[in-house]
Amino acid sequence: MPALAGANPSLEILAIARRPGVLSKVAIRPRATAVIPLMVGIGADHLAQVSQQLDGERIQIVHWQRSAGAYIADALGLGEVAPMQLLPWLGHARVLLGEIDLRGIAGWRGLNAILASALTGWRIRLEPVSATGTWDRLKKAMQARSPVLGTVVGRTERGPRLEVSGLFAVMSGGRRDLSVGKEVEVRVTRLDSDEGRIFVSERRPDARQLSLTL
Repeated sequence: MPALAGANPSLEILAIARRPGVLSKVAIRPRATAVIPLMVGIGADHLAQVSQQLDGERIQIVHWQRSAGAYIADALGLGEVAPMQLLPWLGHARVLLGEIDLRGIAGWRGLNAILASALTGWRIRLEPVSATGTWDRLKKAMQARSPVLGTVVGRTERGPRLEVSGLFAVMSGGRRDLSVGKEVEVRVTRLDSDEGRIFVSERRPDARQLSLTL
């Protein structure tokens, strides 16, 4: 797309994946000599002009990232990085989603996933997270009220985000002093297969085990 190439001289186009007349995905990154924030991109007005020249073809700008998981998530149009299994020697990416996202992210006839694969160079396969063995084990742990170990990887509006056995969970009402990399023993409180979300709470000592001071 030559019309996009000159939209911002501080950016370079790395790859384009396109279904003419329907959708294009364009991967960009700052040039090596440019000192600009990652999120600076191509203006909406310019994109609208190019889209009009292509008979209304939708154009999605994707920011190239060193993290393969983050790059794939952006190419798919996900709001956050989903749990995924990457097999670099095969170039395969197994992306685990909730049932709602599984239907929406694939796109019409799988077009969104197909173009994301072409853009990133990874063969992307979308699968329901609720069909994994890890989801089943966490469900059993929830039913048995058994603790599981999680590692803090970030924060959300609802609370800390944890990695639990390769999947992501949100700790409702979690402490604010939990730093990234901190291991926490938690209990699974809810599994939402539609959204593919796992909710946990910090494990507290059982009140029956507390010694009383007389």
